[in-house]
Amino acid sequence: VVHDTFSEACIRITQDERQKMKTLFVENKVDQVSGTHDESVKKKVVTMARDLWEIYFSRLFPASGSVGTGVQVLSVSHKGIKLLKMVRSSSAASDYFRVLRPYSYSDILFVSIPSKNMLEFNLTNEKLILFSAKAPQVKHMIDYFLTELKKDSEYVVAVRNYITEDRSLLSFHKGDIIRLQHMDGLEAGKYYGCIVRKKVMLLEELKRDTPEFGWRFGAVYGKSGVFPSEYVRPVAAPDFLVLPAERLEPRDRQGQVAASAAVAVAMGSAVAAHELDLSTEVVNEMYGDTLSAELDDLPLHGGQYHMAEFAKKYFREAQRNRSDQKAKKGKEGRDPVDMVKFSKSPIQESLIDFSDSGMNRVAADIFLAIMKFMGDFPLKGQTEQDLVTTILKLSGDHGLMKDEAYCQVMKQVTANTSSKPDSCQRGWRLLYILTAFHRCSDVMKPFLLKFLQDACAIPGVQYQGIAKACEQNLRRTFQYGGRVQHPNSMELKAMLAGRSSKRQLFLLPGGIERHLKIKTCSVALDAIEELCYEMGLHRAEALDEYAVFLVTHRGQNVRPLNKREYILDIATEAEPVDANYSLWFRRVIWSLALKLDNELYVTMHYNQVLPDYLKALLSVVPQGKASEQHLQQIARLAALQHRAKGDSIYLPTLREVQECVPPQFYSKQGSQHWLNMATQHMQQVQPLNPHQARAQFLGLVSAFPMFGSSFFYIQSSSSASIHAPCILAVNLNGLHFLNKDTHTRRLSPCIDACVWDVYAVRLCCKPNISLGSTGLEKINGLRLQQDRGAWVSPSAQRFGL
Repeated sequence: VVHDTFSEACIRITQDERQKMKTLFVENKVDQVSGTHDESVKKKVVTMARDLWEIYFSRLFPASGSVGTGVQVLSVSHKGIKLLKMVRSSSAASDYFRVLRPYSYSDILFVSIPSKNMLEFNLTNEKLILFSAKAPQVKHMIDYFLTELKKDSEYVVAVRNYITEDRSLLSFHKGDIIRLQHMDGLEAGKYYGCIVRKKVMLLEELKRDTPEFGWRFGAVYGKSGVFPSEYVRPVAAPDFLVLPAERLEPRDRQGQVAASAAVAVAMGSAVAAHELDLSTEVVNEMYGDTLSAELDDLPLHGGQYHMAEFAKKYFREAQRNRSDQKAKKGKEGRDPVDMVKFSKSPIQESLIDFSDSGMNRVAADIFLAIMKFMGDFPLKGQTEQDLVTTILKLSGDHGLMKDEAYCQVMKQVTANTSSKPDSCQRGWRLLYILTAFHRCSDVMKPFLLKFLQDACAIPGVQYQGIAKACEQNLRRTFQYGGRVQHPNSMELKAMLAGRSSKRQLFLLPGGIERHLKIKTCSVALDAIEELCYEMGLHRAEALDEYAVFLVTHRGQNVRPLNKREYILDIATEAEPVDANYSLWFRRVIWSLALKLDNELYVTMHYNQVLPDYLKALLSVVPQGKASEQHLQQIARLAALQHRAKGDSIYLPTLREVQECVPPQFYSKQGSQHWLNMATQHMQQVQPLNPHQARAQFLGLVSAFPMFGSSFFYIQSSSSASIHAPCILAVNLNGLHFLNKDTHTRRLSPCIDACVWDVYAVRLCCKPNISLGSTGLEKINGLRLQQDRGAWVSPSAQRFGL
């Protein structure tokens, strides 16, 4: 069967795999027509096919799912399962399956069928939901493989966390693969084990054209210990890289092993690279996605990168002319310069000479849409937004078409002889939109940049301004990946009118409003930089401590923005969901010292910290007994709050003092006593202006033990050492569990930041709570009660998503 498959060029075998098999045939003198009678050679062939051909020894089932990968087929084999997608190839080559994501049997705990045609895969680190009319057959086949593989297996997978301080016991986390070992003298029901692989979790789908893959890696180490058997279950032997037997383990400042984590990162990086390679449908030396050269470094002088040269090398007509010249001995075709000039008639074939003839129809549709948008062809009931959407979608859905779309628009604005007076201008507007959404290939990059720079450099040229704007868009598209959401009618109308920016409202703590000028390609990082600069923050590490959040449904849904996300994409996506959406700017990390000389900085941080202070979350008082010194400090803070309001003439009233003192402490003294103490301190803070009062308030509370924390209400916990319900304080020092009433620290130790594991949690995203410090999303084994919050996806370490 393998021999016949190889001879017939089965669609599941890549050219590289075919070459390796061909080499094996040659080395063993196998006739590709009649085969061989040598049994050992046959075994070699079958072994290579089994190990090399990804889905050949598989049974394929139709399947679909909500995993966001476009899965069409489920492959089940002796190695595991794979999610597949059919890729349409050229007419010369057959269609083939692309592996979207593989899972080995060591990743699969069990499979269930919750409802008809629904498959639920319970994996070590996630759940996978698929739908298939063959669900029972899929489950039966996978159960059979799992049963066989688990027989006499020396490996188990952790189904729950087991964390202990006892050094004789083995601590592990859900998803860890543990190898069982024999040991004399163990108590009944216990096993001796060694962790051989930490989980590697894919927290979010890979995003093509961006370096951010959203990956986290646990440490691989060889610590052994005893653990209870109810925390694990048998698993197939894992496929993992063998680590070097002898390696030095450098230690960090806490004395903890650090080298193993680096090894895991190196292992995971290879996995990430493999996943990214699989996600790229078009593997073509001409249309790569590498960023090998920055735009600024390209030598673009002279005529080397003129569009005529690109046409000469890659246009279909130029290739046809070259063939005709050879056939007719010297007959010259049309000059390549004319190939990149305005055309009054629609094209029937793509400008670029693609081997896939199926691209001709797509190219013709794009060109017709371009002509309609420029006014050179009747609209026939279509709107400008329909046309832009068509152009962006067709060129985006087919990787090869991005360069084609660029060539078509450049052709139509070059030597434009249209009878429509605004045809060329509208063509440039379209080019402006295209450069904001799609990257061209590395091959076209210098030609496109040269085209734009030439338009900027020629004195008196009408379109110098928009050409420069196109160049800026292109640079940012290469930097951030390009816009995702197609422009809505309002944005498109503004762009056609020559307006490339809008005023966007950002809300700072305390209801402070800032309107920023957002351009077509502005990202969240731009907004963070502008607001930080206004607060006097110019260091790059300071920018890492702030984030922008999208807030919808009156604060019910809060989502941190990736710093590379385009603001107008966010607005376009949010407006249909909630027309009253807002963008919040908050500090999320508190590692740098406070800067108290800038008024906006002080006011923002004061407003962000004050709500937590008034809930008595920042100070931890043993057994709830505050000393006289502590009460005096609270009275001084109440006086500073009163002075910060700007009313310096009168002393505070009983009600105003009560509003400035945390209720947990106010009940310790009588109302009149608090008023007397606050009045005494008012005499000292009276000379301060409101800005100085806020700054002094921040300076005092910054010394509190829980300052710089984010607080969450823990409803329940799977760990016996954490007594829920309680309050979780997350800061740079780790996780702290506080009594929900007294806010005293629990006896259970703080979980140090360097040993957190990555889990998705439900966050309590209150408007007055700063979301997160480093590792906010890394909370293990906890179920958080939603408090006016929303699901927040795990993200990069500092919400740089």
